[in-house]
Amino acid sequence: MVDLNKNVRYYDVTFECCCSVAFRILTELFNYAKSIFNCRRSTLNHLVNGGYIILADDESRENEGDLVALGDNISADTVYEMLKEANGLMCVPVSEKIADRLGFRPMVKHSTDPNQTPFMVTADGSLSATGVSAFDRAATIRHIANPTAKATDFNHPGHIQPLYAQPRGLRDRTGHTEASVDLAYLAGKAPVAVIIEVLKDDGTMARRDDLAILAKRVQVPFITINQIIKYMDANGIDAAADLTKVNA
Repeated sequence: MVDLNKNVRYYDVTFECCCSVAFRILTELFNYAKSIFNCRRSTLNHLVNGGYIILADDESRENEGDLVALGDNISADTVYEMLKEANGLMCVPVSEKIADRLGFRPMVKHSTDPNQTPFMVTADGSLSATGVSAFDRAATIRHIANPTAKATDFNHPGHIQPLYAQPRGLRDRTGHTEASVDLAYLAGKAPVAVIIEVLKDDGTMARRDDLAILAKRVQVPFITINQIIKYMDANGIDAAADLTKVNA
C-alpha cells in the first residue's frame, strides 16, 4: 500500500530544496551585480582622487596589464611612480575631438600594427623645460586635458605619446586606449588618460597573476576591460562618451 503522507513529505522537501537553491542563485546573482557596481564605483573614485589602477585586457587579446590614471589631475609623483612600477611605454589616450582640436596627427598613414594601436606624433608642452621630467610630463598631460588648450601650446616631437580612442570607445575597440578614455568619461572627467604597460623584473610582460600581486603590493584596484563592459551593460550605457558634457 502506498504511503501518501510519505510522498507528500517527499515532495514538500523537494519543493523546499528547489526554492532554497533558486533563492541562493538569485541572491548570488544580486550580490554579483552589486559587487560589479561597487567595484567599479570604488575604482572610479580612486581615479578621481588622483590615483592609478591596474587594467588588464582579455587573455585572448594582448593579455597585458596597464597602469591607468586620469589626465586632468595627474601629478608628477603619480607619473614617476607609474614609470617606476610599470617600466613600459607611457602613453596618453585622448578622444578624437581633443586630438583634432590640439592638432595631434597619426604617426603613420597606414598602420601595420596587428592591434591597430592608434599612435600619434609625440608632443611636449611648449612651456616645459626638456619635457622628459616627471614634472614636465605631468604638466603637459594636464594641459592636454585643459579645455582651453590649443594646438600652438605644444611642440612636436616630444616626450608624451598621444593615442586617439575610437569614438564609441569599447563598443568600437576593446583596447587599453578605449578602456582608459571610457573610464574618464564614466568618472565625469575630461577624456584624457595616462597608461603604461606593466613589465616583470625579468623584462617580460606581466600577466594576470603578476598583476594581482602588484595590485596587492601597491594597494590599488585591479580590474579588467571585460568588467568595464559588463558595468556599462548592467547600467544601460551604450557608449561612455554619451554620459558626459565635458568640453572635449
